[in-house]
Amino acid sequence: MVQNSHWLLTKNIIIQKANMLFGEAASELQAMLKDQRNINTELLAASPKIAKGENYQGLPYLMLDYPRMFNRENMFAFRTMFWWGHFISVAWQLKGVYNEFYRHAISTNYSALSEAGFHICICEDEWRHDFQNDNYKPLGELTPTAFQSLVEEKPFLKLAAKLTLDKWDSADLWLTDTYRLLLKIIEN
Repeated sequence: MVQNSHWLLTKNIIIQKANMLFGEAASELQAMLKDQRNINTELLAASPKIAKGENYQGLPYLMLDYPRMFNRENMFAFRTMFWWGHFISVAWQLKGVYNEFYRHAISTNYSALSEAGFHICICEDEWRHDFQNDNYKPLGELTPTAFQSLVEEKPFLKLAAKLTLDKWDSADLWLTDTYRLLLKIIEN
C-alpha cells in the first residue's frame, strides 16, 4: 500500500468533489435564505464555512456550516457533513434562544420531519455526528408525543437526516430538498 499512490489520489479527488458539492449547496442555500422572513439576520452575517478534517472517528470528513451562530449559550446551524465511508447528512443544531424560538415550529412538524427521514439526537453530546442508536433516534420510531417531549426537554436540539453514499448522484437534489423542508419549518 505504501508504494501505491493511486488510492490516495482517488481519495483527494473524492474530497474535492464533496467540497464542490458543498460549495454549490452553500450558494443554493444563500439564495433560498434571501426570501426568509423568520430568521434572524445575525445568523446570515457569517458566510458559509466549509471545514475539512482527517479524523472524525478515524475517517476524513467535510462540514458545511450555514447559516451558523455558535457561542457558549446559543447555537443555530445547518451543519452539512460528508463522512468518508458513511453518509452525507444535514443536521439542524439549536441551543439557547434559538432552541426556545424554534421549538414550537419543530414540534408541530413531526410528520414532515419523520417522512423526510429525520432523526433526533438523544445523547448529551451535541458535537457527536454519527447515527448510532445511542446518539440518534429515527422520528419514525417515536410517537408525536414522545417527539414533542424530547423537543421541549432537551437543553439543545439536534435534528438530522442522512443520505447514504450509494445515492451520491442525487446528493445535490437531496440537499436542496432537505434545506427547503427546514426553511419551511422556520417560516412557521
